[in-house]
Amino acid sequence: MRKLAIASLVLLGCYKQPNVIIVCDGSPCDQQGDLSGQSDAANAPDMTPVQGCANGAVPTYIGSNVTGCSRTFTVGQARQLCQNGWAVPTVATGLDLAKCDATAAWFSGDASAYWLANMTLETCGTAGGQTLSYGCGKDGRMGYKMCGGFQRVLDTNTGNGWDTANGELDRTSNNNPNRGVLCVKM
Repeated sequence: MRKLAIASLVLLGCYKQPNVIIVCDGSPCDQQGDLSGQSDAANAPDMTPVQGCANGAVPTYIGSNVTGCSRTFTVGQARQLCQNGWAVPTVATGLDLAKCDATAAWFSGDASAYWLANMTLETCGTAGGQTLSYGCGKDGRMGYKMCGGFQRVLDTNTGNGWDTANGELDRTSNNNPNRGVLCVKM
């Protein structure tokens, strides 16, 4: 043990800081100078709140005119998560689905579906059977019909907190605060 301690002291005693100069925008970073010459110093930080959500919904920025709004809601309240001038989309045209799918949540569009017998027999629309909600986010799975152009779907009424009588968004309730709806600027 003593030999290890002595060897450690000898090694630490021989340490010399390397002669490395870090360069930032063409000049060494450790020099105190006028920061206005830095390429990012002229840009004011964007502290604008994310637009699109209402009624206490938590916004997730997806694009300049698209926001995911997460919050629990009861039947008939899903659309109220979008602020005035924003609406839940029926189609995915123009939405960055890859960015939305990368979020840790589920955001539903207004595109419902259902399946009978097995998942590969999906049908867009509302009916009985296993109801589905098309949208985007990690909580969903890949769909088969891609209703409304959305690629991911959330199975409803499975104990996951997203419940609906027939698949319609207006007849859906959500008790998971990390899930909600997509809102697009009109």
